[in-house]
Amino acid sequence: MAKRDIGIKNSFKIYQAFLTAAFVAFVVLTIIFWIYYRSDIFIDNLYYNGIEVEAEIIDVICTDATPDSTSSSSYVYKGVYLYVSPEGKEYSGTHTLPGGEKYAQTFIGTKITIVIDPTGTDSIDSSMKYVSSTHGKVSFHFTLACVFTGLLCVAAYLFLYRVVYRNRLDKKILERANGRFVSNCVREGEVTKVLKWVVCYVKVKYQDESGATRERWARAWFTHKEVRFLQEKKTITIVPYKNTYGILEEMQ
Repeated sequence: MAKRDIGIKNSFKIYQAFLTAAFVAFVVLTIIFWIYYRSDIFIDNLYYNGIEVEAEIIDVICTDATPDSTSSSSYVYKGVYLYVSPEGKEYSGTHTLPGGEKYAQTFIGTKITIVIDPTGTDSIDSSMKYVSSTHGKVSFHFTLACVFTGLLCVAAYLFLYRVVYRNRLDKKILERANGRFVSNCVREGEVTKVLKWVVCYVKVKYQDESGATRERWARAWFTHKEVRFLQEKKTITIVPYKNTYGILEEMQ
């Protein structure tokens, strides 16, 4: 069975891949739930203050194009609506129209139902029935937004420290190890303790750069299989660096 590197020479660490994926996922979820929360505030505001009015479609625009199975592109046309209140306030937005461009043009001048906020200039292309059926989710989405923001903070710390910083530190320690014939920095250390959890820690007794005996926990994380190998080997190869060290080993 081929040997594989563990410690500072291990360029792919499973836990780092997991932390990176978790960080990206929490970023996306946090953004999504804050967007939901802002949308809920908008809907709740219309629910408590909104009134239904009839707006007029004054123009047609082509908003985007997306591929479909029958043609190279499928164009989406929307009508631009406008409502002017008795007080002179203008409310505008867009309303999705069926069919192609020519058919969409026939809707110019027609009336549609919208909901407006008389206290401001917000409006929505919908009815009060829809607004009533979708309001009341502010607390739920706010709670989720706060929870995922908290999780994102934890994930960001782990990602920045355990992935970004650790990879940079390991690279520096490895560069130092590659100059071992000049600096004589590669040494043997004795594994004195291990701590097993979801991830594992190793404590090693070694001599630092000044020759003083140190006993420190490795800052790196290891799998249960890796820490069992180091524990059984007992005496392992390390590279002291400032107030820490890197483990330089291979295992089956």
